[in-house]
Amino acid sequence: MTYNMLMQNKTKVEKALIAPSAYKLQIEVINKFAGGDITRNRLLMQHIPKTSLTNQLFLAAKKGTPIVTFGRKNKPSIMILAGVHGNEYPAQIAAVRLINRLAVEELSVTVHVIPFAIPFSTERSLRSWKGQDPNRTANLYGTPTNNILAFSKRNEVKYLGDFHSTRPGGYPGKLSVLCSEIPCLLSFQMADFIEKETKSTLLSFTKAGSIYPGALEDVFNLAGIPAVTGESMSHHGTVMPGSVDASLEQMYAFLKFHKVFKRVPELT
Repeated sequence: MTYNMLMQNKTKVEKALIAPSAYKLQIEVINKFAGGDITRNRLLMQHIPKTSLTNQLFLAAKKGTPIVTFGRKNKPSIMILAGVHGNEYPAQIAAVRLINRLAVEELSVTVHVIPFAIPFSTERSLRSWKGQDPNRTANLYGTPTNNILAFSKRNEVKYLGDFHSTRPGGYPGKLSVLCSEIPCLLSFQMADFIEKETKSTLLSFTKAGSIYPGALEDVFNLAGIPAVTGESMSHHGTVMPGSVDASLEQMYAFLKFHKVFKRVPELT
């Protein structure tokens, strides 16, 4: 990307922050009990792009879960989510990079991006929330992940991509995309597409919720919102080489499946 292109993109981002209604960019907050100071996570900060828009995300995250919306609210939309586990950094970094990219792209549908699902946990590099795995409690009223589901229902989210990282030797322990076939076959179809577009391994379960009750992906599928989980590979609390790009490629593939872009951007 040339210097002039960078300056043009910066100008567009600045205008989006000044006049969000014109550029259709909005930042709002849910889970106001779960805010945190992302800038206190030094390792994460080493990898996050330094822009005015990123600073707006940090300010919002201090108040709770930040949600960036591109396009008009209350319209059928898709969602990309990262940071359900605060110590899984690659997807959170990739989501911030994605947000900065979407701010200068022409999109065909409304997109919601949550870069830090639980900022409190991201600040402290925690995997749990109040002693529980937040990716096992999306079916419990009032939890951070259940509130994300409630927001999605209110705002007509039709598809979810939930992005994580897996540690070597853990499960799944490799670059992968997880899905189910029942009740939403589209979950499998999205994952199959992501597998073909990236180097991810497809891991499909017959029925949502049969193995991991309360997992966000499964709870969305059971609610009739087709969802997949993307996993890049990195030790918890670290950023392994290539892990951020791998997560961003999965996100781009998810968006490409839904024809969000008029043209798919390069990784930046």
